[in-house]
Amino acid sequence: MSGAVADKPDTITSRHDPRFEVTLYKYVGVEGAHTLDAYLAHGGYGAAKKAFGMEPSEVVDLVKASGLRGRGGAGFPAGVKWSFMPPVDGRQRFVVCNADESEPGSCKDRYLMEDDPHQLLEGMMIAGYAIGATKGVLYIRGEYYHAYERLRDAIEEARQRGYLGENVMDSGFDFDVILHRGAGAYICGEETALMNSFEGLRANPRLKPPFPAQAGVYGLPTTINNVTTLASAVHIIEKGADWYAAMGTDDSKGIHHVQISGAVNRPGVFEVPMGITYREIIFDLAGGPKGPAKAFIPGGTSCPLFPFDDEHLDLPMEYAAVAKAGSMMGTGGLIVIPEDQCIVDAMYNVTRFYAHESCGKCTPCREGVSTWLPKMFQKLLAGLGTPEDVDLMEDMVSNLRGTAFCPLADACAWPVQTSLKYFRNEYEHLAQHGTPLHPRKDRWQS
Repeated sequence: MSGAVADKPDTITSRHDPRFEVTLYKYVGVEGAHTLDAYLAHGGYGAAKKAFGMEPSEVVDLVKASGLRGRGGAGFPAGVKWSFMPPVDGRQRFVVCNADESEPGSCKDRYLMEDDPHQLLEGMMIAGYAIGATKGVLYIRGEYYHAYERLRDAIEEARQRGYLGENVMDSGFDFDVILHRGAGAYICGEETALMNSFEGLRANPRLKPPFPAQAGVYGLPTTINNVTTLASAVHIIEKGADWYAAMGTDDSKGIHHVQISGAVNRPGVFEVPMGITYREIIFDLAGGPKGPAKAFIPGGTSCPLFPFDDEHLDLPMEYAAVAKAGSMMGTGGLIVIPEDQCIVDAMYNVTRFYAHESCGKCTPCREGVSTWLPKMFQKLLAGLGTPEDVDLMEDMVSNLRGTAFCPLADACAWPVQTSLKYFRNEYEHLAQHGTPLHPRKDRWQS
């Protein structure tokens, strides 16, 4: 339950499923694909040229019509977000790429940035043109140093050859990108904390409203999107809104990148159409679980977990269906939990992550997530818990939800709350007997 993913060779091999056309990941894993020459050889920056021949509002409408929703976890319609920008009034505007991929279980953005960085730069350029922004900010997770190097070189290469800077490709449109490395804080995946960090401030979330479109970077109009959201815009402009909308379902259109890890035979990243079932992902694409499984988390550790049963395995991967069942699609970081894993120990691991990554701004996080919830887990796992402690933990996570400036408190509470819902017997066994129901590798004793 560490959030680790497969090594890159396994991941790249696993993405080639003959049933699905690969689009965003087509050149991921191809040697030399990160260079500008390689990108131009297969039509790179052609979508941006096409966009420059349209009115900015037409670009926004096209992305709206495609049904593209944000792939960073929230799933907000990208074109609608772009339309929130105020009328052009002479002020500097920003398009920000949130590349702070810190959700345990997620790695889809990393490989795209390492092997096809110009695809992301073109997507940022298209978004910038659509919203009237001449500056892009690419905020990348500090631990992604190889991806940072590839992006740094791609930006310089694009500048030298007229694909970034003034009068991009003789279009009359100016656009440049600032590449900024984070310092390794999960909280910077929250858009307002990211903006604070970029400005040199403490990475605390801001109160909303005002939203970034009204007061973003340096108080100026700003639109923030995820890596694969922006890269998707390239193909929507190139192939049309109908092409993208034809994939997936009425509720959830297009493609998604599922990153599957945990107790499966073939972990990796899979580019699939929305609407595919979790059974297909786990059994057909990832080769099935390595042994009996008890649960899976559908979208990264910040999402409520599901029991490994027919009802939940047959859920389609779409926003409405997953939400109705009680969880979220999140980033698509699907984690399979084996039967012999102590669920209390697994949730303690998740809780420790959020306790470490909390910025401490809000009392619920500072006291609940970072202090008392980990202590309750430690007490239970040390064999000192009582049945009343289980009730107290349930009450604690219930009261954490919806009480902080940003969703971090919810992210910590959701998986714990659903683990209590579906596997309460394991908590109660620990409280009554002092030993876990599934003492996997005796980790609970350490």
